[in-house]
Amino acid sequence: MKVILLNNYSMTAQWEKWKEENYEYPSHHLWGATTLPKHGIDVELMPYEKFDFLKKISEKVKILGDLDQQLRLLFGKYDYDIIYSGNQGSTYFLAILRAIKILRKPVVTVQHQSFKKSIWSLLFIKIILSSYDRLFCLSNGLREHLIKEFNVPENKVSLLEWGIDLPCYDKIKMKNTVDTIKEEENSFILSAGRTYRDYKSLIKGFKNISYPLRIYSPEEPFFKKNSEMKSNVKIVTDYVSWREILTEHAKAYAIAIPLDTTQPKSYINVLGVTSLLDAMGMGKAVVMTRTIEPCIDIEKEGIGIFVEPGDEKGWEQAISYLLEHPDETREMGNRARRLCEEKYNLEVFTSKLSKLLKDALR
Repeated sequence: MKVILLNNYSMTAQWEKWKEENYEYPSHHLWGATTLPKHGIDVELMPYEKFDFLKKISEKVKILGDLDQQLRLLFGKYDYDIIYSGNQGSTYFLAILRAIKILRKPVVTVQHQSFKKSIWSLLFIKIILSSYDRLFCLSNGLREHLIKEFNVPENKVSLLEWGIDLPCYDKIKMKNTVDTIKEEENSFILSAGRTYRDYKSLIKGFKNISYPLRIYSPEEPFFKKNSEMKSNVKIVTDYVSWREILTEHAKAYAIAIPLDTTQPKSYINVLGVTSLLDAMGMGKAVVMTRTIEPCIDIEKEGIGIFVEPGDEKGWEQAISYLLEHPDETREMGNRARRLCEEKYNLEVFTSKLSKLLKDALR
């Protein structure tokens, strides 16, 4: 069996990084390409970009997906049994062709989002999303929403929780920073990430907290405008490698993931999951903005605290609670790591994915 993999970023670039770093680069960003062969499934990566004008059209007519990749796949000489997309937005046109029986090969995708119920979302899901042979949802809440609100058939919608390449995290030296809470120069609250972030609320939440906060993010206008930034808040806008950022995770007391839930146009969107899994893989407690359907319920799992969107006081209270309860913070981190070892890792993800792909061919 052979699949061809498309995504909304370059899979071939990720593959080259993985090879360049002697197969130690975190390969979960390849969505099973490195691990599916162990399950009898060969993977070919679709080159991400060739025709700029098609990419530009795709940006303007997003309802058709990535025309550059899709048209090259249709008219190229590719041998595959199934089309697999790491993000639903890459293959909408192929799904339509599948529905009208022009395309004979199954089309499946990892589903990251759902929408508020409206005439437009109903039409979109009926005409396009329902045309996929299978939708692999990253959270159960997302799956249930598609079934209950949009009547997507249950047999088309499966739960597929993402998982990290855990051995890469094991190569980073772990540090028990919870026991060194008084040595503030050796530890800090860490926040890293660039997509849909609400650093404004997080920074304001530190107004009455003296413990160090370290933010790794591309430059944002808010950083320059905020003349009242406290000295314990450090912002790093330079590029850092994955090893460097995981080393910072190892040093951190806990991880903060502030999310701007007002930005995504979709109603349910799996936000912050990469940062959350990084924190869990490094065995750290988490404070995170609550979303409508969180990918992982950090409070239910006992690995962190939710803060309501834009709640500056909530950030202050949650961070203060962790600082005042080091034993509980340590145990949250331990639970988070165990969850990755048991459930949220690349091996478990690939095992489930391989079964879903094989089932889609039946």
